[in-house]
Amino acid sequence: MKFWILNTGGTLGMIHDQSQEGHPLVPAKSASELMNGIALPDDVEVVLVDFPKRQDSTNVSHSDRVLMGEMIEAAYLNYDAFIIFHGTDSLAETTSFLAMMFKNSLQKPLYVIGAQMTKDEPGSEVKMQIENTLRAVKAFVRKGIVGVYNLCVTDVLSGARLAKKNESDYNAFHTPGMHAVAKAYPNVMLLSGFRNMDAKTFVQGLRLDKKFEREVAAIRVSVDTPPWVLADLVEKKRLKGVILQCKGAGQISDVIWEDGDRKYSWIDAIEWATKAGIHVGIISPFEDGRVNLDRYELGKKVKAAGGIGLSSLTPDMGDVKFRMAIAMHPNDPAMIQKFIETDIIGELLPGYEAI
Repeated sequence: MKFWILNTGGTLGMIHDQSQEGHPLVPAKSASELMNGIALPDDVEVVLVDFPKRQDSTNVSHSDRVLMGEMIEAAYLNYDAFIIFHGTDSLAETTSFLAMMFKNSLQKPLYVIGAQMTKDEPGSEVKMQIENTLRAVKAFVRKGIVGVYNLCVTDVLSGARLAKKNESDYNAFHTPGMHAVAKAYPNVMLLSGFRNMDAKTFVQGLRLDKKFEREVAAIRVSVDTPPWVLADLVEKKRLKGVILQCKGAGQISDVIWEDGDRKYSWIDAIEWATKAGIHVGIISPFEDGRVNLDRYELGKKVKAAGGIGLSSLTPDMGDVKFRMAIAMHPNDPAMIQKFIETDIIGELLPGYEAI
C-alpha cells in the first residue's frame, strides 16, 4: 500500500521560537521530521509532501483547502490513501470543506489529523495519533472504505460532522449526534456510519466542486444583540450571505430597537437583507440541534422574512455548505434551501420531525 501524506502545519509540528519574547509556538517541522521515529505498518509505504506554506491552522482559508484538494487530485491515481497533518483549531472546517468539495467522488480514504501538543513535548500524543492513523487507514484500504475522516486518539470520526469539543484534552473531537465509525484500540474495530467504495463512482474519477462564496459572515444573535449589526452590513452591500446563530429551533428575537430615528427588529433586518439579495442562513446553537422554522412563532417570522434554515448541519459544515450553495444558486433561495436539506455525504443527522 502507498499512502500520500501532506503536512500543512499546526501544533503537532510546532517549535518554540527562541527569537521572539516569550518563545511562542510557531509552525516549523517538515513532514519528514514529523514522521521521524514513526513505526509504519507492514507493507505500507509513505510519500511525504509539505504544503507550500506551513502555518497555524487559524490562518488556513478555504482557498488553501481548494489547493489541498487540487494537490490530492494530482496524486489521486498513484496512491491508495491520503493523510493530512493539520492544526486542530480549524481542522473541522477543513474536513467539512474537503468532504463537500469531493462529495461521493472521493473513492479512497482521506484522514485529516492533528494533535494538542507538539511532537517534542513530554507526554505528547503525536506519535500515537500518527501511528493509530496509519493502522486505521490500512484497514480502511483493505476493506474498501472511502471518504473523509479524522482520528482522535482511538476514535475514527466522520469528517462531515466533525466538531472540536476540547482544548485541554487529547479527546479534542467528536461528531455531534453521531457515533465514531471505527475504533483503533488495540486493533482496528469497524463500527458503522462509514462509506464503502462504489465501483461505478470510482471509474468516473475524482471531481472537485471548488466554487464557494467568500463574502459570508456569521453572527451570534440574542435579544441583546442590536439588529443594526446586520442592517449596517446590508446598507454597505458588502455581503452575499450571513449566518445567524439562533435560539432554540430557529427563533430570532423580534424585540424592537431604536436606531436614531428608526425603530426595527432583527426580523426586519433579515427581511431587508433578503430583499437586498443577501442570503440569511439560520443555524442551531446546539451541537446536535435541528433548525425547524415552522415550529415556533418567531421561527415562522424568520421564514417569512426570507431566512433559510440550515437544518442539522454543524457550524463548520453549515458555513461550508451555505457558501457552496450560494455560489451555485446565487439568485435562487429555494434551491439553496433544497441543497441545504439534501443529505449528500452524511452531513445531516438521520430522521426527520413528524409535524
